[in-house]
Amino acid sequence: MLLPNDPMDPIADGSGALTGPLAGAIVVTRDLATLQRAYADGLGLTVRGPFVSDARAVEMQRALWGLPADLGYQLCVMERVRVPDAIKVLVIIPDRDTPRIRNTYAREETGPYALGFPMKAIEQVDERMIELGFRRTLPAINRYELQLRDGRPYPINEASYEVVDNTRLVALSRGGGLPQNGSVDPDSGVGGPAYSSLIVENVPEMEHFFTQVLDYERRTSREWSNFSPRFRYVTLHALGARTGNLGLVEYAPADRQPTSGVPPRPPNRGLAGWSFPVRSVDVVMKRARLHGAQIHAEPLRHEDPRFGRVIAATVMAPNGFLVEIFERVDA
Repeated sequence: MLLPNDPMDPIADGSGALTGPLAGAIVVTRDLATLQRAYADGLGLTVRGPFVSDARAVEMQRALWGLPADLGYQLCVMERVRVPDAIKVLVIIPDRDTPRIRNTYAREETGPYALGFPMKAIEQVDERMIELGFRRTLPAINRYELQLRDGRPYPINEASYEVVDNTRLVALSRGGGLPQNGSVDPDSGVGGPAYSSLIVENVPEMEHFFTQVLDYERRTSREWSNFSPRFRYVTLHALGARTGNLGLVEYAPADRQPTSGVPPRPPNRGLAGWSFPVRSVDVVMKRARLHGAQIHAEPLRHEDPRFGRVIAATVMAPNGFLVEIFERVDA
């Protein structure tokens, strides 16, 4: 098969794809003000909520997302209204402290890592993030080159910022006349969230789960040496999609900082889950069982504050990360 020259472009035909691009992220935090300063004031997301849920809705939410019966919480949604395919962020704000999934901001620490924001030009956003008090990981915007499959280089401008609960957000711009790695607002030139990344110790198992259970495809697998220590970076996409991709980062054992041991899912704080639209929840659940995935919550109907009325279920990725699948249903 002749692969597309741009590694962001689809490989397989997306018609009839079982699963769509990553549509939602679940973030748990006690520091809503800082998260809002980063995502809304810094990156331009709109905030909705907090929402008032009735007893039945709360029962469904607790089952799906693993929220204990004795834990009170509020829900908000952060989204880019003018970019419909941007990831919608569900924010769970518990009424008491819960463990943090990550111990530190260190890139080498195993665990859920970041949400990524594509943009046409990074400098204006970078200046705003610094003014808002967020620490950039590196002293300056990181400028480097990647290659198309024919070997032609193209420039990347990237910056990551420390946000809350030892998670980061990443701003990224592709040059060389290439499209960004996600849709952007035509007025602001900023898009996303359009992708998300995990630091893992088992890329083959994780890739098997997402390709065999959710029917994703691997577009790239690169050894990145422009950072120290070097790492392997695998990108997985929904069939036919150019946004909503997953990044799996794996360091050599000698370079890893170990996981905190806190399960990477609610009610623990940080990036705690991904949400995927599917054509059939039943089909995905059958595939999950076939491939030995741990089932967290069986399918149920509920009103999701991001996606409306859905049939949803949750399973565990091999690293214990919460994966929510949902099928939209008519009223």
